[in-house]
Amino acid sequence: METPTPTSFATMVDEQAAEFRVQTAAYRGPTVFEAEMDRIFYKSWVYLCHESEVEKPGDFKSTQIGTRPVIVARDRDGQIHASLNACPHRGATVCREEKGNTRAFVCPYHGWSFRPSGALIGIPDEARYAEGFCKTDKNLKAVPRVASYGGLVFGSFNAEVVDLETWLGGVKKHIDIWLKRASGSRYRVATSHKYGYDGNWKFQTENIYDGYHPGFVHGSAFRTVKKFEGSFVNRELNTAVRQQGFTRGYPEGHGTLEAGAPLESGGIDAQVLADYEGQLRERYGEEGAAEVLTNRQFLVFPNLAIFDFNIRVIQPVSHDRTEVISYPVLIEDAHEQINSNHMLDAQTRVGTAGILSADDIDVFAGGQNALKAGGFDWITLSRGLAKEEIKDDGERVGVYSDETPQRAFWRRWKAMMGAAA
Repeated sequence: METPTPTSFATMVDEQAAEFRVQTAAYRGPTVFEAEMDRIFYKSWVYLCHESEVEKPGDFKSTQIGTRPVIVARDRDGQIHASLNACPHRGATVCREEKGNTRAFVCPYHGWSFRPSGALIGIPDEARYAEGFCKTDKNLKAVPRVASYGGLVFGSFNAEVVDLETWLGGVKKHIDIWLKRASGSRYRVATSHKYGYDGNWKFQTENIYDGYHPGFVHGSAFRTVKKFEGSFVNRELNTAVRQQGFTRGYPEGHGTLEAGAPLESGGIDAQVLADYEGQLRERYGEEGAAEVLTNRQFLVFPNLAIFDFNIRVIQPVSHDRTEVISYPVLIEDAHEQINSNHMLDAQTRVGTAGILSADDIDVFAGGQNALKAGGFDWITLSRGLAKEEIKDDGERVGVYSDETPQRAFWRRWKAMMGAAA
């Protein structure tokens, strides 16, 4: 088989006036996957954690950028650092815990120790090294760029990447709206839950803002939920999405799905909900509050999904295996019912036993099996093409079922995969 080149990667996305196609080869095989790690994940700003997860000096979290293991930690001066989770001595995994607090990371293999900043502290039996042995390059390898926006911490192995706010581009305004839902308070993320599926990571990114599928894939779930009074799902949401919802795609690869309906609020007392909405109106005005209260979900390229009160990280494992980590988002100082509703929504909708994620996972796995078997070369993402509104800054707006955000993702994918390494 001929080795793919940047040019051949770029030809996997074909945009014509009436059709937008993606080669099925883009979803299968380790060669494309490895190139995605090198050309996208190690060149992009990638979400690491929420600031509330590393709030105090010594707090740390283990995560990944692409397939590279990373430790995120706050030092005693309050600075957040990110380091490759590999000992410079012999490459062993230094931190084997998911999260915690520590004064030092100690490699379990030979006991080399490091500060939360990644700086080397000590080497056991150091006298056995030659007098000229260099220790200055034996720190944990730093992730060159770390920055945060609105409590969301990102890192990049690309020292030359544009600043974070430039990278966020058009999706920044949606993050700002999302932050306003805290009504002047702060967000905290709750304990995560994870699920995996046997399929390509891009199946989940495409699904985040897909307004076309819910009535078909999740139809049985919606019919079941409607039988329960005060359920966690707003009964009118699916109808509102079809009648009023719309999609957006941005040149940076980000995309959104907005429902045109209020936040889901099943299980919250009417007075508690009225008080919360009243606070938003007082702070942001009638029009601003309506915008804040609109149900929306969006993807920050390449793999961060933000829902109303849920953060989801799409973690590639291999070309045909993906792990998704979901974090319920709570509001400090909010009424107990508000936060308990957020937790219940996360558990019943996208939790391990949730009624929606299982439907999607089944579709993803089936899609991977079909692509692996071969027999056809292209899929089409053409819904709404040439019918969407294109604004001066490159933002594209379509109706709820248009594949506008998916095309934005693939245009960015094509640009990065087709660039020189």
